[in-house]
Amino acid sequence: MKRNFISKLIIFAFAFAVAVAAARDARAAATIVIQNNDAAGVGFNDPTPAAPVGGNNGTTVGEQRRNAFQFAANLWGATIRSDVPITIAASWASLPCTSTTATLGSAGSQGIFRDFTGAPVAGTWYSAALANALAGRDLNPSQPEITAQFNSNLGNPGCLDGTHFYLGLDNRHGSDTDLVTVLLHEFAHGLGFQSFTNGSTGAQSSGFPSIYDRFLFDNTTGKLWPQMTNGERAASAVNDGHLVWNGAAVTGDGRGVLGSARVRVNSPAGIAGSYVANTADFGPPLSAGGTTAAVVQALDPSDANGAATTDGCTALTNPSAVSGKIAIIDRGTCTFVTKVKNAQNAGAVGVIIANSSSGVFGGLGGSDATINIPAVMVTFDNGNTIKGQLGAGVNATLLFDNSVPSGVDAQGRPQLYAPATFSSGSSVSHFDTVLFPNQLMEPNISGDLIHSVAVPADLTGSELRDVGWAFNPVGDANFFVRQHYLDFLNREPDSAGLGFWRDDVLGCGTDKACVDVKRVNVSAAFFLSIEFQQTGNLVYKMYKAGFGNLAGKPVAVQRAAFLADTRQIQSSPAQLIVGQGNWQAQLEANKQAFALAFVQRPAFQAAHAGQGAASYVDSLFANTGVTFSAAERQAAINAFGAGGAAGQAAALRSVAESNSVSTKTSNEAFVLMQYFGYLQRDPDSGPDADFTGYNFWLSKLNQFNGDYIAAEMVKAFITSTEYSDRFGSRL
Repeated sequence: MKRNFISKLIIFAFAFAVAVAAARDARAAATIVIQNNDAAGVGFNDPTPAAPVGGNNGTTVGEQRRNAFQFAANLWGATIRSDVPITIAASWASLPCTSTTATLGSAGSQGIFRDFTGAPVAGTWYSAALANALAGRDLNPSQPEITAQFNSNLGNPGCLDGTHFYLGLDNRHGSDTDLVTVLLHEFAHGLGFQSFTNGSTGAQSSGFPSIYDRFLFDNTTGKLWPQMTNGERAASAVNDGHLVWNGAAVTGDGRGVLGSARVRVNSPAGIAGSYVANTADFGPPLSAGGTTAAVVQALDPSDANGAATTDGCTALTNPSAVSGKIAIIDRGTCTFVTKVKNAQNAGAVGVIIANSSSGVFGGLGGSDATINIPAVMVTFDNGNTIKGQLGAGVNATLLFDNSVPSGVDAQGRPQLYAPATFSSGSSVSHFDTVLFPNQLMEPNISGDLIHSVAVPADLTGSELRDVGWAFNPVGDANFFVRQHYLDFLNREPDSAGLGFWRDDVLGCGTDKACVDVKRVNVSAAFFLSIEFQQTGNLVYKMYKAGFGNLAGKPVAVQRAAFLADTRQIQSSPAQLIVGQGNWQAQLEANKQAFALAFVQRPAFQAAHAGQGAASYVDSLFANTGVTFSAAERQAAINAFGAGGAAGQAAALRSVAESNSVSTKTSNEAFVLMQYFGYLQRDPDSGPDADFTGYNFWLSKLNQFNGDYIAAEMVKAFITSTEYSDRFGSRL
């Protein structure tokens, strides 16, 4: 589904001024305004009644379209900085389409500017929105910054028949085209993801390159576009696989975004290795940690649904063998969705589809929102290799492998779309389709894209950083949630958890005040979660009980020690993910192992040498400063049992996990984690010299009886400039 960006431009050239604009202290995220350019009764003003869908509560088709536009505008506005409002003049029109293809939309900068005061590079064109942001003023107040049109006929006979724009805000578009994703894509063109050079002739606009052109590098000529002749640029625009993006932000961030789908066979040794795979349009994305299990052949009846007993086209006949395993299924007869759903119903944790013939193999198409296990396809030969060793016992991992990035050159620079035949509106001003995972700024909208413009999902925001935008990914819901997994749980998010919390933030739709509240609540949820309370918070309470507060400080542990120990209890002897597998047993095993190691440390033994059960327990409670109950004291003494390291560990846990200690330390640990988690430092380290800030927030949280919303504590930390500055330009 092709989209074209608008190439009709208003051009402004200024006498270049050496003096740069004065630095501004107050910085705000961008305000993006949608200007309704439709006539009455059509497009944004279509009065056709509409039922609420996917968080879009508009009552007419026109209102739902307006809501979707503003939702997408808000997503971009939360990540880029501009003191000048960005106006998008938008409308719905009859754009080119056939029964099988369609131009979904077209957007681009309404004007381009060069040599204005504040321009970082002389003799270079900038899109209107970016030029205004850099200049700090509206360089052409009478005109919008971006112009956009979208196809009003989509889904009608003769225009991509049967496919409609999904107007919901939750990305659950099924087989339809998600309008919000299309809007995010098109708005990015208007923000600066486009060249203003004629790709067919290589002629620059008025003889000057765009800032976008300055990052276009051709590996054949070894030149950047501004260094080329017109003929060389025209040739580069069709130099498939050799035109790359030479920006530091995209190249650097690409190492954490791009990768490849792989089936890693762990055993038997004879076939162990990494096998190329293609992914599914449905189900969860592959993760870096992957899904590991034994591989078994799925079996089903030979019937009208499929003659083969290995095609998975009917309910499986060996569910007990498949349950908890990765099912391997042959391609053919029925849909991929049917095969994977039958395996899921039998208890499989993943699926490998073996291609049915040699040669090129693709991904797994289809749509089913109820599928929650990963699925991949391997080649015919690799499928046979795996199936040939099932009798010996095959163990494999389905994973996303960052070490093998797709669509990049030897320097890690992502390829741009430059097919051998020039495609107006698509060539050059998009990433190549060979990038994996699919990127927002590829020339076609992929069904697996999420509403994210930042790492680790997408490189669009990184491109905007390269061309000059002040971009901060912390405004992106997907980035924001993932960062909390890293800061509090010390692991990459599981796909289900990431999706749940991300969608909770995005579920506010166009209500910015709601988004602000949700971000606070989601953030606090990580501290309050079972996973953190039973790991990181337990570590804090063990330090408190074991040693009391640090000398001259109102806290029990410094961040370096806390972080190391929290990582240990969360990952040893195995990684804990609450909600997955037998996590309760894993949690208990990790807690036991950590407590046993903790009490055997020399510092702990020195502090509690020679203590019997009663004196040991009393000293632990005394360190915490709580008023404990007789029952709590006796429970800890009983846990001490015969003593030794095991007894000390059990009693320490009993004290640390007691209600008295948990209640007493809750607020101080909550405040401390604002510093440890959000700011990544101790409360008395730079820019602070002492615990004044910590004591202020502890006093305030105590004043409101632990109500972090009333105390405005979490809000203050996640909206602070110190937190924002961790990730990028201040918004």
